[in-house]
Amino acid sequence: MAPDNKYDRRGDGFIEKVGHMRRLEYWNVSWWVATAYTYGSIVWVINGFLVFLPFCNSSVSANMTATGWTAWLGATIFEFGSVLGLLEAWNRGDVANFGFVVEQKLGYAAKEEEALVEKGIPKKKWVWFSLDPRYFRELGFLAAFVQFWGATIFWISGYTAIPQIFNAIENDTPLFNGVFWSPQVVGGAILMLETQKKWYKPNVTTLRWHVGLWNFIGGIGFTLCDALGYATASASSGAAYQSALATFWGGWAFLIGSVIQWYESVNSV
Repeated sequence: MAPDNKYDRRGDGFIEKVGHMRRLEYWNVSWWVATAYTYGSIVWVINGFLVFLPFCNSSVSANMTATGWTAWLGATIFEFGSVLGLLEAWNRGDVANFGFVVEQKLGYAAKEEEALVEKGIPKKKWVWFSLDPRYFRELGFLAAFVQFWGATIFWISGYTAIPQIFNAIENDTPLFNGVFWSPQVVGGAILMLETQKKWYKPNVTTLRWHVGLWNFIGGIGFTLCDALGYATASASSGAAYQSALATFWGGWAFLIGSVIQWYESVNSV
């Protein structure tokens, strides 16, 4: 349950607001979304480093086991964040009630519920799933919906990056392109689509706009990485280099956007 009277969400300055990021706001679904994408982006930065390092230092050989498992882990964390993003979009005006409703589901919030009833406070309804058409008229929900499907498709390629699966399909070029590179191209493109609503109406004074900008840049990086992956099947060293590099800077772009989103989630800005 959100400790409304314990924490002041308004800081007097930038440093104090950055300090708010130390809080574990488990009751705030926006905090869960932001931290999930931050940790997922860190994994992708590590993955990009492992993929790109052999091109920078010839004495370092590619480690398919490490790159495969970090790709799967990063994609899995992104998928988890996208599911939470849908919950955030369905409950846009009630994100801080997340912890309380989870406690309700687990049966730990009986006393709090009784206290609310005694005070005459109406019980808030948390939306766990809905296909109500009104949500599809909200840009925030559409962005979360598109990102969910992008992350889901992206997860398929993360799963096929697991070494045992990757080794089994890499010599079958049509299959390899179909289940490894194609989902990444589609997934990366959909992640880019999430921010298209900002193109015609830039609002550089808001943090949300900058989150969208860096996610858009990250989406370009991941899409380039995956699109260039098709060329690596023909042993094009230039395409392989650029593909690895795009993974590296794309991961960093997602990380920057995620940290800004984290900062926004714990501050009343």
